[in-house]
Amino acid sequence: MGEIQDKESVAEFCGAVIGDGWIQSNEKSFFLAGDPTEDKEYYDFHMLPLINKILNLELKIKNFPYWKVYGISIHKKEVIKKLLHFGLPKGKKVDVAEIPKWIIKSNKKIMTAFIGGLFDTDGCIFCQKDYTKYATEFTSKYHSKIRIRISSISKKLISQVFEIMNNLNIRCIKRELKRGWSNNRNNHNVYIIEINRLEDIKNFFGNILSKNQKHITKYLIWKKFGFCPPQTSIEQRKQILKNKLDPHIFYKQE
Repeated sequence: MGEIQDKESVAEFCGAVIGDGWIQSNEKSFFLAGDPTEDKEYYDFHMLPLINKILNLELKIKNFPYWKVYGISIHKKEVIKKLLHFGLPKGKKVDVAEIPKWIIKSNKKIMTAFIGGLFDTDGCIFCQKDYTKYATEFTSKYHSKIRIRISSISKKLISQVFEIMNNLNIRCIKRELKRGWSNNRNNHNVYIIEINRLEDIKNFFGNILSKNQKHITKYLIWKKFGFCPPQTSIEQRKQILKNKLDPHIFYKQE
């Protein structure tokens, strides 16, 4: 199929697929899907145009009620062969998820694009209260300690991401949760990259440009108010950023 064109866009797409997508082992179907509410804007206005440009298709997005997700599916053999040519794995992620070799060997710009796609689909940003002895009245009441996290059941993938973060001078920690998340059907160990230092979080958002408003709105609220309340919807966060909703209201019952 020849050399991959527009490597930066393809690298971002590969990151998204490693995060939220999969190719069936029999190579008959490909799916890429996220949350039908929080990720809808990301899929509608960024991921769908990106995929159609890369694959020269005119795909449409739909809901998958059985899985309760929102995204795209492809069942054309020649397109799936192209996805495999990109170095994307097929089958169970726990066995095969890793960064395509051509991305590992590429420059920082392409590696950054991959991390951006992975973060937008399989990463999260959240804020915590400060329960340490150094907490102030403000930090103990409001969710002010911001964190970035990327997690996977693939140990190899997280180790590769950790190396890329080091290459990008973004300090992070790597850890493992035995037998996955609590109250979750996933019984695999979960491997985590977490960024905790403010300097590194700002560096992350300065270099790895998120395209998902699910993440961007949380970061912008934290920057504007010094905290971001948990369990808000994307629409609530947009209202907060427009000064139409006071984020302090989420704490008035405490």
